[in-house]
Amino acid sequence: MHITFEGREIDLKFGLRTLTEIDRELGFEVEGASLGEGLEMMIPKLKSGNIVGISKVVKAAASHDRKPPKTFEELEEVLDDIAEEQGFEAFGAEVIEELGKRPMTRNLVPEGLREEETPNHLETV
Repeated sequence: MHITFEGREIDLKFGLRTLTEIDRELGFEVEGASLGEGLEMMIPKLKSGNIVGISKVVKAAASHDRKPPKTFEELEEVLDDIAEEQGFEAFGAEVIEELGKRPMTRNLVPEGLREEETPNHLETV
């Protein structure tokens, strides 16, 4: 899965670094203490096509790149491209599908949203 930024494709990565950033960005802060919970907020935001949530996921998942989108203006460029190419809800669904494939992130995706694995039925003759 990738985004297009400044004419180049950037792969979106959903490793521990990305998940930590998303948890912090989408989480709660009470009296200066971060309570996390951002990962729990991620799927509903992606499912609904929430633009702010998607921008934070894109920023975190692209942060491994040598020149990722960082500023609001750069993220707006990426979001405009997503809106024109597929729409926010479809993009969110694609991210959810990707998260459902990885062992580390599979538990974040409710079972009803995970891509079902098709059993391999072989007929014997």
